[in-house]
Amino acid sequence: MSTNQNLTTALTALEEHLKTLQALTDANEFMVTALKEQGDALKHMEAEPARELLRGQARARFSPDQGDAPDAAVLNVLEQSLGRGLGAQIIPFPGSAVKEHS
Repeated sequence: MSTNQNLTTALTALEEHLKTLQALTDANEFMVTALKEQGDALKHMEAEPARELLRGQARARFSPDQGDAPDAAVLNVLEQSLGRGLGAQIIPFPGSAVKEHS
């Protein structure tokens, strides 16, 4: 492989990592804002209704079709995180995502 091909491959991998990091950052920002604005109400709700409320708000904001700020990657992070039962927590950066592209 030539040096240019190696550099292009490395830059492509870096770009993917940066996109993933941006989606995680935006998803965490959404969660922090939700907790700041609705934390008391969420604390008084059962876990599943609270997650469903946050998923609905995430869809309204990030849905590629009808969202206020369409972003399928951010919505995917939130859907997965809230669907796994993490609740209203900061979303951890997946360590395996970095290793996949190395």
